[in-house]
Amino acid sequence: MNLNNYVKFDDSRKQFEIITGTQGKYSYDDVIRVSVLNEKAKYKGKGIPFTAVLPGGPLPSGLFQNPYLYVGVKIVLKDETVLAIYVSKEKTMVNTDQYIQDRKIAKKIEEMIKNVCEIS
Repeated sequence: MNLNNYVKFDDSRKQFEIITGTQGKYSYDDVIRVSVLNEKAKYKGKGIPFTAVLPGGPLPSGLFQNPYLYVGVKIVLKDETVLAIYVSKEKTMVNTDQYIQDRKIAKKIEEMIKNVCEIS
């Protein structure tokens, strides 16, 4: 599992660089929250990341005509800026093999960010 395809950590400068999502370099010190979320596919890349989220469990039938989503990591900075690291390369659905694998990678990224940014 190569996390460098999604985010790169630079401990000497205390910053991370997002590769797949809100591209750019950000300081470890600015991060206040991090979480793994599912974003509705039709909203990916449109507006603030992760404002349209889907639950990770079974969906009530008929509730969503388009249950496709992207798994990602939501990062909130001190100034309330919301960043996204998208793990899913293609849109997926809950409980597919791709979804399960993407969640594992996202959880690993979340863990790394919590460790380097020293947040709980």
